[in-house]
This record gives sequence, structure tokens and C-alpha cells, in this order.
Amino acid sequence: MKMWKRMLALCLCLCALLPFAAACAEGDAPEDFVLEHGSREKKMVALTVDDCYYNRRERIVEDVALCNKYGVHMTFFPVVKTGCLVEKCRDIWQSVVDAGCEIGCHGYQHMHLGSFDYWTLIKRLGRWQEELDKTLGYHYQTRWLRAPGGTITGGRKLSAAKIESALKRFGYDHIVYWDVSENNPDKALALLEEGKIQNGSILLYHTNKKDTRCMEVLIPALLEHGFEVVTLSELFGFDPPEISDELYVYDRANYEDK
Repeated sequence: MKMWKRMLALCLCLCALLPFAAACAEGDAPEDFVLEHGSREKKMVALTVDDCYYNRRERIVEDVALCNKYGVHMTFFPVVKTGCLVEKCRDIWQSVVDAGCEIGCHGYQHMHLGSFDYWTLIKRLGRWQEELDKTLGYHYQTRWLRAPGGTITGGRKLSAAKIESALKRFGYDHIVYWDVSENNPDKALALLEEGKIQNGSILLYHTNKKDTRCMEVLIPALLEHGFEVVTLSELFGFDPPEISDELYVYDRANYEDK
């Protein structure tokens, strides 16, 4: 009798978990902390643009124009110290959001995350979010972080484990790298022909003329090959970033008990 009851209880537990298991199977939300590409099963790729220097802000405008022309989306990763996150650039960044593109964090300065102590790193993440919100005029909750230098092992003050702990404490579930980096317009089509661009690929670019010209060549070719060109959130199956009226203000106390 006891054995029968145990079996019944086990069956009930499994039945209760089935909807959750199905939801996990259907979603694309990744489990790994460091992500280099999305699902290889879906014909989607993500174009990402780093740094976004103020003196090259016209490249951001050109990249957004490409998105509007072809109906595609990109993810931009600005650094505060490049000077681009300022209110005089509000119209540019609003055009990024209006085009269905996404904004991710690339740090307050272009320095290895391990160059700072634990709480200084968290504060700098907070300062980055503050500057983005002031630039836009509203709160834009960033989901993605790309580590300056493309690694979390650089720097001498924090180990990779401590950096991961700080990033998760701040609220980043993932950092994202890339699996394709080629900005030569003459080689853009070869990336497709040689199979270097795959389902789920994340392509790395920067705000300079050569990279924009490369995307001008590559985007129509990607579409002709049947790829969707999407943001990172779209690539991994997340809703767009949330926005709200209350601007973010860093307060260490908000993170100390997490």
C-alpha cells in the first residue's frame, strides 16, 4: 500500500512538472553564462556593433538606416567614455530603439572587467545604466553585457568567478561574445559561401566606415540566403527590453543583500 502511494505521488509530481518542462523545451533562453552564438537550429543571426564613439556617431545613424532599409535589427554596445551616451545624442539613440534595435552594455570604460575591485565593478555597471537612462530620458533595462576586450579573464584584481558573481549580483544573467568577426567588405560574401556564418551566429562590428560598408554588402546577402537578422533578445527568445518612466540611480544598498 505504501509503495502504491509513493508511485502515485511520484506520478502527480511528474504531471505537475510537465508544463514547466515543455515551456523550457520550447524557449530559447540559454543557461550558460557566457554566450557565443544562438541556436544552430533556427536560421537567425545577430549583428552587433561595439563602442559607438561620439566622433563616429554618423556610423550609428548609417547602421540604423540600414536596419530601416532592409527591415532588420541590430544590437548596439556603447561605452560611456566614448562620449556617445550624452543627451545631445538622444535623437540618435531613440532612433535605435524606434528601429526595433537593442542597446546593451559595453562598460563605463573600455577596460577589462577584472581591472576593478568587486564593488567598483558593480558601481561602474550602475554608472553605465545611469548614463544610458539620462541619454534616453527614460529607464531602459539592458539585458546583455559584452565584456570589453571580449573576455572576463583580463585584469588583475578579480578572478573570472568573482566577475561573474558581480555581474549576476548586478542583474546580468549572461554576457555575450561572438563567433564571427570579419569587417572586410570584399570578404563579406565569402563568410556565407564558406559556411562561416551559421544559424545562430553573432557577428561583431564596430562604429567605423569599413564595418558599415561590410554590413551594407552582407545584410542583403543574408536575407537572400533566408536568414533573419535580429537583436540578441530575439535571437535567444526574449521579449524586448522593458522601459519605464523612473530613471535608474545607482545605490549600492540595492545590491548588498542579493
